[in-house]
Amino acid sequence: MSPPHNEPSHNEPSLVASKFAATAKQAVAKYINTARRNKFDHLYSTLEDFARTDPGRRRLVVIGCTGAGKSTLLNVLSGWRFVQTKDNDYLYQWQHKPAPEGSDEPPLPPLFESVASSESVTKITSFANVHMCGDPERELIVVDTPGHDDSAGCNLEDQEGRDTLAKLAADLHNKLKALGHVHAILVLHNDVVSNRLNPATYQILKMVDEKFSKAGTSVWRHVVVGYSKCNAHETTWRAGLEAKRKALREAIKAKVPNCDVDLPVLVLGGGEIEPAPPSQDESSGVEQLWQFVASADELDTSRLMPFEGVDVKIQKLIEERDQAAAQAKAAIIYIAVVLKIVCVLALLFWRHLMLPAWLSMLLLNLPGLYDELAIVAGVVYWIGPQDVLFSAKHFNRQWVQPLVRTYLGIDLDHLDISQASSNALKFAKRCTVSREMKPKKE
Repeated sequence: MSPPHNEPSHNEPSLVASKFAATAKQAVAKYINTARRNKFDHLYSTLEDFARTDPGRRRLVVIGCTGAGKSTLLNVLSGWRFVQTKDNDYLYQWQHKPAPEGSDEPPLPPLFESVASSESVTKITSFANVHMCGDPERELIVVDTPGHDDSAGCNLEDQEGRDTLAKLAADLHNKLKALGHVHAILVLHNDVVSNRLNPATYQILKMVDEKFSKAGTSVWRHVVVGYSKCNAHETTWRAGLEAKRKALREAIKAKVPNCDVDLPVLVLGGGEIEPAPPSQDESSGVEQLWQFVASADELDTSRLMPFEGVDVKIQKLIEERDQAAAQAKAAIIYIAVVLKIVCVLALLFWRHLMLPAWLSMLLLNLPGLYDELAIVAGVVYWIGPQDVLFSAKHFNRQWVQPLVRTYLGIDLDHLDISQASSNALKFAKRCTVSREMKPKKE
């Protein structure tokens, strides 16, 4: 008796197609993920960087007045230690963080610049991917914002102060919109003793309230207030803490009409002393902050209210500053970007002209230019369209224009078509004459 013949199942083609679709989807997702700005302990600041954050990570925005301790807190959240020791006369000092395992790099200095100054250290909104307090299981995107009451903008009564504050708000507006969503906004308050918020901080809170009016949910359910510089081994800030928390909540609700919730008020420090004191009985404000961020839903930032009236002028200034930041970045990366594009174009040329037709087809060299355009577009997306554009412009200014100006006498910035044509003809004639004057080989 012959063995039974296994007939092919009618479902096999659909199974193969579904597996192929799943594999293709994973490949596309992996490719897109390589274009994300997801390097840890690295600052990103351009609009394109903000648009390419990892969508799976929690996002915390930190705002506060100059000197509130934003940079210090952000460094602590990122895993650095800020320590007093007897050997250093009990002055606070940063301890560099060890480089990742297997890396030959030296210990890493603090990521966010932190100095005691009356002027804001942070001048533009930036972000970094960090491990919360060095815990690799807690991946977090922290957004650092400029202090909004530095020496150029602390007086809200004059026009210069209002314009400075509006510029900071516009910069934050554009980059939050590029982010798409955040989970929490931390407002730092650096005066736990007097418990009075800076007037500029109230103004920022009102702007936040106005800009998020169409977010689909109350922005105040994503806001947390933090008393900064409340280090565990110090005691001055503890006096009347609960009463101060209650008073601060009521003051914010009175000043900002749409704030209809009792905002969480945390005590946040980060400074340590060695050896540690025998007792530290308060619960960790940093741990409470992580729990708040981890449990928060997404707050939509893609529908922020647009600028109107006088703010349109400010918006144009911010766009110009964003372009300047992109140009500065291009001056650093343009060689690498140009080399990547040249290598891709050389590979496409080799695939199209240097290989036999059958082998070229195996490398998906399809008739027409559509496949080449798709590959180039994919590489441009991977690098970043803005990075490619400004790198190409910088390469043109640094290399192409000087050569054209030297040999053709053409200034591409002030191009005169008739003069350019005349210079090109003269250059061609000189080349022809030089060839004719060369002695001929017998």
